[in-house]
Amino acid sequence: MSEHNKKIHVLHVLPGLLAGGMELTTARVIRGLNGDEFRHSIACLKAEPEIAEQIPADVDIHFFHTKSNEPQLPFRLARLIHKIKPDVIHARNWGAWPDVAVGRFLTWPVVPLIYSFHGLGKAGYMPWRRRAASMVLVRMTTHLFTVSRQSRDLMVDHWGWPLERTAVIPNGVDTTRFFPAPSPRGARLIIGSVGNLRPVKNHRLILEAAAPLVKEGLDLEIRIAGEGEERAALTELAAALGLGDRLRLPGRIENTPQFLNELDLFVLSSDSEQHPNALNEAMACGIPSIGTRVGCVEDLLDGGRCGVIIEPGDVDGLTRTLRNYLTDSDLRQTCANLGLQHILENYTLELMLQRYREMYTTFAKP
Repeated sequence: MSEHNKKIHVLHVLPGLLAGGMELTTARVIRGLNGDEFRHSIACLKAEPEIAEQIPADVDIHFFHTKSNEPQLPFRLARLIHKIKPDVIHARNWGAWPDVAVGRFLTWPVVPLIYSFHGLGKAGYMPWRRRAASMVLVRMTTHLFTVSRQSRDLMVDHWGWPLERTAVIPNGVDTTRFFPAPSPRGARLIIGSVGNLRPVKNHRLILEAAAPLVKEGLDLEIRIAGEGEERAALTELAAALGLGDRLRLPGRIENTPQFLNELDLFVLSSDSEQHPNALNEAMACGIPSIGTRVGCVEDLLDGGRCGVIIEPGDVDGLTRTLRNYLTDSDLRQTCANLGLQHILENYTLELMLQRYREMYTTFAKP
């Protein structure tokens, strides 16, 4: 048998290759496990790719361009599985799960299937029909995992997943890219966030919380990196709140570490998350951070030891927290130091890749 054939072949099935946390984590896993032990293929079911350049050149990407509820998709996936013969299949999020769970049974031998839950497109629980279907799909799936303790509990308590079969693999941050590299500071304080401009990210909360502080005389600027349908609404809200010349929306950025290191304070304002990579990365850069109580933010901020946790949508709470941090540089530095140490001890890319390596090796067919 050749060395090429000895590698564990992983087929990653994703709804799309957009510039989101799940997709970027997939790219990191593929790059990190792409040596002598593994080789990878990707089935991209929908949407045009945005991050194909982040995938190594030797990884085959199969684009399906499917429509919603396409009845032929399980058969198309079965043909791909039969053709490329992966050792293990990894499907991420609901949009990739049902069709590949059915399609793998149309081939022989049946390839082990891993399913991971990374979050919802909008806040709230999944519709009951999907929850019911999930209980069936669980029985068709070899292994399950989520990216946080909180999302595992959600799956077990509300979706009927078996606790003994549901693991947790937190996202990890590449600390060779994301590390403290302070930029020259002016008098103006900079609050920032990174995330697609979608309603679930609730970037409006940052603007609404910052507006009273500007009226009090604090000189601040807000920078939100990302693209999405909320761009126009955020611009209009900033103008209405008197923040028109204080809001910067640079769009999708290439150098995220540089963007983060220019901030005085990072805010995760989401209404729903599972494991927010942007918060990981800000803490790894030594940026004092605030987050809403969603997903694993409580774990990332160590119960509030490494940064303040506010309730989703709490404008007054965020205003008070911003005021405390922006007027106390010692508090910001203490938070930054604690957050960086917490990331280095618990949430590095190396730890994440080790867990993925063990999982793929354990469940790949012999």
